[in-house]
Amino acid sequence: MNFQSWYTDTVDVFRVRAVTEHGLTRHERTQVLSAVPCRVYRSDSRALQTEQTAAYVRQEDHLMLDNAVDIRAGDELHIRRGALLGKEAEELRAFASEPNRYFEPFGAVLPGLAHQEIRLLQQERVK
Repeated sequence: MNFQSWYTDTVDVFRVRAVTEHGLTRHERTQVLSAVPCRVYRSDSRALQTEQTAAYVRQEDHLMLDNAVDIRAGDELHIRRGALLGKEAEELRAFASEPNRYFEPFGAVLPGLAHQEIRLLQQERVK
């Protein structure tokens, strides 16, 4: 068994970077990674919340991907479910928390299980 074969989704990663032009520094979100294989799995599916002004969805899921991928807390992630299977679904937008890395022990009985898990925050206003 190998987690690489479980990756059915892809993620694009956007990070805030300082850009200096003409002596002025501004911060802008730029894409740093594209179409990285991953898998989203749901751990917390909350009901739709409603207020007087708008309805919103807030979910906290997990993203699993290879340890070599550089994702940092606060990165904006655009996830396409089923993209590696040739499926098309609505893109998910989420923000990353601090990654939890799981390394493979020497002499592992089941090789290929090393990965990192990142808790996601999805908070969107309903259209």
